[in-house]
Amino acid sequence: MIWVAWRLHRLQLITLLVVLVVGAVAVVLLRSAMLDDIAALRIADCVTSTGPACQGTEAVGDFRVEWLTPLNLGQGAILSLPAMIGVFIGAPLFARELEQGTHVLAFTQSVSRTRWMVGKLLVAAVPAVVVLIALQQLVWWWLSAAGNLGPLVNGPFHVLNIGIENASPVGYALFAFALGTFLGVVSRRTLVAMTGGLAAFIVVRFALFDLPGRLVPLRHLETDAGGSLSESQGVALTIDKGWLDAAGQRVPDDRVGALIQACKPTGTQDEFLACLPRSGLVKKYADFVPESQAWQVHLVDVAVFGGLAVLLLVGTGWALRRQS
Repeated sequence: MIWVAWRLHRLQLITLLVVLVVGAVAVVLLRSAMLDDIAALRIADCVTSTGPACQGTEAVGDFRVEWLTPLNLGQGAILSLPAMIGVFIGAPLFARELEQGTHVLAFTQSVSRTRWMVGKLLVAAVPAVVVLIALQQLVWWWLSAAGNLGPLVNGPFHVLNIGIENASPVGYALFAFALGTFLGVVSRRTLVAMTGGLAAFIVVRFALFDLPGRLVPLRHLETDAGGSLSESQGVALTIDKGWLDAAGQRVPDDRVGALIQACKPTGTQDEFLACLPRSGLVKKYADFVPESQAWQVHLVDVAVFGGLAVLLLVGTGWALRRQS
């Protein structure tokens, strides 16, 4: 069964191998050229430091103008790979056979439908995930070489960083793959499964973008009206923030704006800050995920999308059993 599945999907598997080789060569060459530029500009210390000597200097600015776009494109490639796996590997996996009617031959063989499905899933999904992990590690190796000179300076919760770190891309890939296979079996049309799978994947990714951060333990921080929450939070994922009254209750956002406007005509900054507690804005608060807990966000991310993938694969098996 594995050999038959390999013969049927060898084009996709060879394409994955080509993508891996080309991607690996490109990353190695780009990383080498980038390190040469870092050495030539004499900013190697800025890779691990964000001190005054690395802030706003001409050499650092020149480096970022030259390399931020390629580094971001590398991140974008990893972000887009799960969707591509779903579209070009998951969606046609069963849809093509159902569309062309060749599944009838497979169903008449001694191999059960479940074994036929599992064999095809393994042959298609495992190499795709392996290639994704390999390319993810290569891009991360490249980003790490740039350090604070590149996108990593924005912290682990930046939109381009959080989607390519740890095991999150694997969760996205499994979900995209399972979504494509499910739509392929249900629609029995390859093009419908590809377009519908891509659209559904994008919608779900955006809809659940904030969910993992809300499912991990949050840290609560409060300060007085004149204090700064951002300095205490550092690089963090802020889930909620606002104002508290004297009883410690959250002040609605629409009321906050009106109270701040009412205190603004008081004159000096000290008078303005003294007015805020009298008006009911006693403390500022923030609920956030600290940088040290970024791994928990990724763990929840994998659990959410991996769980959705399992449900979709179960649905795929159920739908296949009903095919004639």
